[in-house]
Amino acid sequence: MDNGGLIKKLDLIIRSRTDRHLVLLGLFVMALTVKIAIFLLLTDPIIFSKYPYFAERIVQGLDIGERLVDLSPAYLYINVIFYRVFGPDWQLLTIFQVLVGSMTCVIVFTIGERLFNQSVGIIGAVILALYGNLTLIELTLEPETFVLFFNSLAVLSLILAQNDPFWRQCSTKNVIETADRNGVGIIHGRIPIMAGLPWKWFAAGMLLGLSVITKPNALLVIPGALIWIWWNKISVNRRLMATVSLLLGSALLISPVTLRNYTKFHDVILVSADGGKVFFHGNGPGATGMDRADLPHQGFLEEGQAEPDYAHKLFRNTARTLSGKSLKLSECSEYWFRYTLNYMAAHPMAAFVLEIKKFCFFWNNYEVHDIDSNYKNYVTIQSWPLIPFGAIAALGIIGMVIARQRFRDVFLLYWLVLVYLVSVLVFFAATRYRLPAAPYLAIFAALALYHLSSLIRDKQWKKCGAYLISSAILAAGTVLPFRHDIARFDRWQQASRIHYSLGGMMFFKKGFYKEAITEFQRALAIDPNFLPAYNYLGKSYAILNDYARAEEAFMKVIQSAPTIDEGYMNLGMLYELQGRIPQAIKYLQEALAINPGNEKALRHLQALSVQPQDQAHQRSQK
Repeated sequence: MDNGGLIKKLDLIIRSRTDRHLVLLGLFVMALTVKIAIFLLLTDPIIFSKYPYFAERIVQGLDIGERLVDLSPAYLYINVIFYRVFGPDWQLLTIFQVLVGSMTCVIVFTIGERLFNQSVGIIGAVILALYGNLTLIELTLEPETFVLFFNSLAVLSLILAQNDPFWRQCSTKNVIETADRNGVGIIHGRIPIMAGLPWKWFAAGMLLGLSVITKPNALLVIPGALIWIWWNKISVNRRLMATVSLLLGSALLISPVTLRNYTKFHDVILVSADGGKVFFHGNGPGATGMDRADLPHQGFLEEGQAEPDYAHKLFRNTARTLSGKSLKLSECSEYWFRYTLNYMAAHPMAAFVLEIKKFCFFWNNYEVHDIDSNYKNYVTIQSWPLIPFGAIAALGIIGMVIARQRFRDVFLLYWLVLVYLVSVLVFFAATRYRLPAAPYLAIFAALALYHLSSLIRDKQWKKCGAYLISSAILAAGTVLPFRHDIARFDRWQQASRIHYSLGGMMFFKKGFYKEAITEFQRALAIDPNFLPAYNYLGKSYAILNDYARAEEAFMKVIQSAPTIDEGYMNLGMLYELQGRIPQAIKYLQEALAINPGNEKALRHLQALSVQPQDQAHQRSQK
């Protein structure tokens, strides 16, 4: 190549680099604009604040005890850092998470660009940015935002590490020609200075370790990374070096958490100890694939507890009570694994049908939110011009079929989708469990759209028609299966999350009891068996001196939940308020018989028991 040709090539590289930087900036700004718009239009008070609650206590020097193993270590310490720097202004953390989510879109562009071409990368990033439900999760103080970010960054790091030997073995000219042929862009044709060194595999391992200590099911990503390493056409020595470097990087981040757990609890816990509990939720008695299996009357047992997400403690206490042993934390989790597996073995057909449902729900357009404000906002954005999950899933499946001829090259994307499909099959189809697959489904969906545009451009109308018919069939598959189950579950969501939690309970706490009654009645009109609504309906009537209706509501609670002390205690206190002392004593005693640790019932019973003696003493004094 003469000097003139070389100068032209260098000029093209410089201009390509500038253009690419503009693309990156444009995608980031676009994603951030969409997410900030959703944030401004849907901003709610932060209701579910489990991580801020415990972060504040850690900063204050308090010991949170066994609750430490219920929490994502990485996300907990992110909350701790934010609290130390900014204080209790948790809205700043939600804004930071929106920024991180926008960066994830940029990373998705880069992955799509590296594996396919720039057009696929851009389309994939736009799809992810317009997936409004993802932003709803990012506005929640939960760790999923960072799971997506660390996973995507780890995938990109693995791709960069894998490509090093290839680039190092090519001349500059060959690299540029190969990049042009693949549609990657000339800027990627440069030869890395430190190509092929194991530190890139080590860095990828550290990012995978960060994913694991953010959400432990990311452990399943590591075997896929190892398979991909050994599938490479490089020497055995290099594969061994890459494997060791990757595992060391992961261990560097995971081992301190494991050591912390062993030091504090004298128990071998890799990251967290709630796997058995969540496994029960997804597969125990009453699990539907969307709705969780819970302990009997778990809602009553959790209500009124100072600690958020108190169910973790309930499950441990129940495991220790039922086993009759002082179980360690890991043993409590193992107890619920065994309990659930025994239940599944006793009901094999029901377990099989449940897995079929969960498989369908993974691809379904419907979003299963287990946080009240998320569900409320999800209902709101359904009418907005955003991309639903069903469209991403249907196009993503087509993209996976198209990409099958390059299966080895894009294996990591297939693996990430599989990992989170397995997470749903093992646990349940809550949005948070399938969400980490969204970036990779978005890339496959982008490939499908890019392929369709190519068919239209080349006027291949028959293939285009078959393509559109396949898309329509898959789209129908994301909305039609088990739609009656979904409709029934959605009614329960409306009753429990909108009318009860965000309606009646909010009004009750603010002292607007008539408005609270209206919302509780709306919840019961949708779900007549929703007992917590009866309980607070009775409390509201009692405060408004409508004792007859309060008594009726508390009686309904007792009849439906005779083994729970809540209804007996409330009815006893109602009778005490009316001056019906013998009846009050009777029901308070029944509450204590069920739950001897009910301090509130004990206080009221003690007050009633000394009342006659005090009155007699006062009469003798006169």
